[in-house]
Amino acid sequence: MRAALISSELFALYILENTPQLSLNPGGAKPLFLVAAAISLTSDEVIPATVYGAVCGALTDLESGSVGFFAVGLTLLCYFQSSLLHTSFKRNLPSLWLLSLGSAAVIFGADFLTRLIFGGVIWQRCLIRAALTYLCVLPLSAVNFRRNNDEE
Repeated sequence: MRAALISSELFALYILENTPQLSLNPGGAKPLFLVAAAISLTSDEVIPATVYGAVCGALTDLESGSVGFFAVGLTLLCYFQSSLLHTSFKRNLPSLWLLSLGSAAVIFGADFLTRLIFGGVIWQRCLIRAALTYLCVLPLSAVNFRRNNDEE
């Protein structure tokens, strides 16, 4: 049942992300809703979180035309973030938000450097897109966060 709900959420976010003129684009940048969803779903176990990262990354690559950047990056980030959340940090929303901030900084920093090396980059647009995406992580993680039965 949970997988069907997450699939529906990812489908809705994919449609929202790829429908032109549906969301506001301040500064010509739009948030990457699937990246935010992948990062927010790392409170699940490690293997499902890694799969969510791979799926969301592949869909983001499909939309943006890049070749595997987000698929590989989100797969690795979701694996490491979920592992850290289940081993080194207390599994709660503030920990998830803190780790998500680091993950967003890594993926968008790498995206910025890739764009800087391989073509023209408008740093303001990259910064606005990173900030908008991270702001989407906060409500999505509150919706997707689920405590296990053995946790207090």
